[in-house]
Amino acid sequence: MNKFSPEIEALMTTVVFLSCRVEAIIRLLEDKGISIDSKKVDAETHRIHSIQGSVIRYQISCRLKDPNFDFK
Repeated sequence: MNKFSPEIEALMTTVVFLSCRVEAIIRLLEDKGISIDSKKVDAETHRIHSIQGSVIRYQISCRLKDPNFDFK
C-alpha cells in the first residue's frame, strides 16, 4: 500500500468514515421499511452543502492538522 502524508491519511479516513456512516443510516432506514429516492437524497445533500459546506471544510481542515486525529 502507498505511504501517504498524515494529512492525506486523515482526509481519506474522514471520507471513508462519512461514506460508511451514510451507508449505515440508509441500511437502518431500509430495515425499518423506509426507502428514500436517491434524487431526493442528492437534492438534500446539495442543499446542506450549500449552507454548511464551508463550516464542514473548516472542521475537516482542523482535523487534518491534529496529530492525534482519530474518530472516537
